[in-house]
Amino acid sequence: MEPMRVLWFNWRCIKNPLAGGAEVYTHEVAKRLAALGHEIVLVTSRAPGLPREEVVDGYRVVRVGGRYSVYLAARRVYRKLVSYGWIPDVVIDEINTIPFMTPLYVSQPIAVLIHQLCKDCWRYAVHPLAQPFGWWIERKLHSIYIRACRMGRVRAVITVSPSTVSDLVELGYPRESICIAYNGLDWSVYSGCSDLCSDKSDTVVYFGRITPYKRIEELIKAWRLVEDETSARLVVAGRAEPRYLRKLMNLAQKLNLERIEFKTNVPHHEKLRLLAEAKILVYTSTREGWGQTILEAAACRVPAVAYNVPGLRDAVKHMETGILVEPGNTKELANAITTLLRDEGLRKRLAENAYRYAQRFSWDRTAEEFLKILELVTA
Repeated sequence: MEPMRVLWFNWRCIKNPLAGGAEVYTHEVAKRLAALGHEIVLVTSRAPGLPREEVVDGYRVVRVGGRYSVYLAARRVYRKLVSYGWIPDVVIDEINTIPFMTPLYVSQPIAVLIHQLCKDCWRYAVHPLAQPFGWWIERKLHSIYIRACRMGRVRAVITVSPSTVSDLVELGYPRESICIAYNGLDWSVYSGCSDLCSDKSDTVVYFGRITPYKRIEELIKAWRLVEDETSARLVVAGRAEPRYLRKLMNLAQKLNLERIEFKTNVPHHEKLRLLAEAKILVYTSTREGWGQTILEAAACRVPAVAYNVPGLRDAVKHMETGILVEPGNTKELANAITTLLRDEGLRKRLAENAYRYAQRFSWDRTAEEFLKILELVTA
C-alpha cells in the first residue's frame, strides 16, 4: 500500500506533563506507522516548556491552543494544511470526553478513536448538581458521531476493549462500525526485569493517576483490614491531584495505618522496580478503557485484584490472572488481597497465568491492527 497521510487529533501528546494511557497508545502507534513510511501529523495542545512544533520518534507534533481551546485550534490547523496542499488520507479524531467535532468540517475519511466513555466517572469529576448534565452533554456530543457513522462520514470507530464496545453500542453506535485494536506492551522494557521479579517483597501496590475516579480511598479503607491480618505494606504511587492526595493521606492517618506509603512523580525506572518487586497490584477505578497498568504488572508476574468494572474486567481474568471483586465492597477487596498474600501457591499460579496472558499483547501487534483498520477506511 502507498504511504498514507494521517492527521491525528488528540488533546495531549506523550510529552505533556498530564499525559496518560491514551497518550501512550497514540505515541506507540504513531511512531510505528511513521517507521513504516506513513506521514503522521499529530495536532495537540500546548504545554509549558514544549515547542510549537517538533518531530517525535518520526512523527510531527503540532501544538496549538490550551486544554480546551485546542479543539477550535485544531480546526484551523486542518484548514491551513489543506490550503497549503497537504491533504490527509484519513483524519483520526481521538475523543477523551470532549471530541474535535471533525464530522462538521473534515472532508476526508474519518476514524474515531475512543478509549472509554466518561459516563459514571462524571460523579467524581464535577459538582454533584452538574453530574447529570455532564453525562447528558457527553451523549449529545457523541450523537453527532453516531449520525456521521450511519451516513458514512465516519468510516470506523476504534476502541481498545470489549467493555467499551458494549458501551458504544448501548449509546447508539452501529456495531459494524466498531473495531478493536487492543493496548500493547513494549517487551524490550519488560523482558529485562526477570531478576527483579525473582525477589518479591511483601508489598501491595497501586500505580496510576491519583485522582478521585480511581476510588483509592476505598483501597485505603480495605487496607485497614489487611494491616490487621498481615505484615504487608501498601505503596500508592503515581501522578497526584494535590487536594485528593491530601484527602487520602488524612484518611490513612485517621485510620492509624502504619504500613502505607505515597509516592508521586515516580520516574519510569522506579515504576518498573515497584511493579517487579510487588506481590499484588490493586486497582479500584470506577471504569477504565482497558487497564494498561494491569498489563504492565502482569509482564512483571504480578497478579491484580481489581474491581469488576468496564475495562478492568477485560484486563483481568477472574481466578486465572487475578481476582475481580464487587465495586465498593471494601471487605471483599481486603479478603482478596489477604488471600493472595497468605496463599503463595495461588498467587504464583495467577502470576504465571498473568505473565502468559500479557505475552499476547505488544505495541507492534496493536499498530498492525490499527493500520489494517486505516487501510479499510481509506480503501
